Amino acid sequence: MAPPPPNCYICEKKSSVEKSYYCICDITICDTCINSVKKNESTWICPNCKKELMLENSKLFRLT
Repeated sequence: MAPPPPNCYICEKKSSVEKSYYCICDITICDTCINSVKKNESTWICPNCKKELMLENSKLFRLT
């Protein structure tokens, strides 16, 4: 059986693995809440460790 989808760090709801953003500190941000932590159109700030991350690079599945 597949593991359940991760919970968003901000809203705590289950989020889609494909649409979520991840930080190395082991948190997940859903595609809805990412707007609240965006620094600009290409980066966001992790609310847990405060690391600045690239939006595209922090997705598990990326378009190539």
